[in-house]
Amino acid sequence: MISFFSAIPIVVLILGLYFIHRACTPPKELKLIPTVPIYKFAWAVLFNKGQHEIQRVISESDPEKFGLVKIFLFSGWSVLITNIEYARVFFSENAQAPDGHPIKRFFGKGISFANGEDRIRQRKMATPAFNKSLSPEMIGECTNELITLLNKWNDVPLDIFTLMKRITVQTLGKLAFSYDMKALDSLEEEPYFIKTYEKVTELIQNPIYMILKFTYKLPLKVNLELSQVIEEFDRLIYKVIEQRKLDIAKEKKSEDHKDLLANMLENIGNENFEHNVKDLRDELTAIFSAGHNTFALSAVFYNLAKYPKIQKKAREEAFKVLGDSSKIPNSENVKDLKYIKAIVKESLRLYPAVVMLPFRKVLKPVRFNQDVVIPERTSLSLNIWQVHKNSDLWSDEFKPERFMNQDDKENWIPFSSGHRNCIGQNFSIMEQIVITAMILLNFELSLPPNGQKFDKMPLKSSFYTLNPKDINIIFSKLKTIVEI
Repeated sequence: MISFFSAIPIVVLILGLYFIHRACTPPKELKLIPTVPIYKFAWAVLFNKGQHEIQRVISESDPEKFGLVKIFLFSGWSVLITNIEYARVFFSENAQAPDGHPIKRFFGKGISFANGEDRIRQRKMATPAFNKSLSPEMIGECTNELITLLNKWNDVPLDIFTLMKRITVQTLGKLAFSYDMKALDSLEEEPYFIKTYEKVTELIQNPIYMILKFTYKLPLKVNLELSQVIEEFDRLIYKVIEQRKLDIAKEKKSEDHKDLLANMLENIGNENFEHNVKDLRDELTAIFSAGHNTFALSAVFYNLAKYPKIQKKAREEAFKVLGDSSKIPNSENVKDLKYIKAIVKESLRLYPAVVMLPFRKVLKPVRFNQDVVIPERTSLSLNIWQVHKNSDLWSDEFKPERFMNQDDKENWIPFSSGHRNCIGQNFSIMEQIVITAMILLNFELSLPPNGQKFDKMPLKSSFYTLNPKDINIIFSKLKTIVEI
């Protein structure tokens, strides 16, 4: 009789042969689609070779620019969309994340993963509340807090990603929740809310979930830790909701409710509050993620520091429109800051904050062209990086002027598009314009000597979102008055 331990190698061999067979025999419907070599992809992801290397592996898998690539991720074959024409097909389809997947567990039934009537209903509730809460003046007040903090750290290399985490979470806390996150009080200690959210996003992007997708169902330490961190994040969110509900009850006029949470609480009413609080939590989590534009702003400031001539031109526009280094932009000023807006959009093109949308299973067969129909239940994702780096559509240089004459190019999709368009797009762009303009009126930005050697922004290997790798920027107090 074969003992248990002697049977283990046999079982491993059988499983290995099974996976090799599956990896070599894609479904017949996918055979025309170019294949990403799993060993190259896994090597780049698991050994933290950086986002540029991950995308190079994907790009080289499709030299003829078919527009789709397939990849075997052990639990099955998945398809990545890499051109804008097929992206538009994807935007028109309904799809869902697998139940229990870490991303679905965190975002719940919020607008990020809703389909059909549910998505329409949720968007009707969230969009008016979001737009009503937009306030460049509030963003400006938070930026003044940042300027006060930076005045204590003149001419010192600062980690730009950490700094932008603080300003975005402070702004979002006040605009969305009427809540002071205490993110800009100092640089010594990271606020607990930021640490908790960052831990969740770090864990749900664990490479093991990408390469071995079935592992989220196993009783692993990483899954237990993720559950604990999500529970802690939920406690923070529910505490904010309950506190805001109590504050509203004390306020005299509903017109005083300028924050997003108050507007959403008014929309759902009080009758079924207990029933709706979980849905509200899911919506706020999605909105927090959409409005937490840490990387987007990091990319803007990196590009300004890297290209002094562009920085100088942007500063001249800021002085021309605002005229005073202490002025907070209003809505009309934001519209007039056209070159700074172009810088924001070009930064998002070159370095989209969301590099790839989470995989979703299509609910019905999807036809991409005459020869390719993706079967029902196939996992699909859109690779925004590849769309934005298509050499037939874009040059690889950083060139804000491309967005000066044409406001929104059809091929520019950092916030997705169609019915999947990110609800936080207008907020994100406005926030970046206001913060950028006010910082330029007060500081000159530069890279330290060791940062000037990079041709491209150094990036980590996080898969769905971009994260810079040890990027420091020096903020020097502006000494020269700009002539306008």
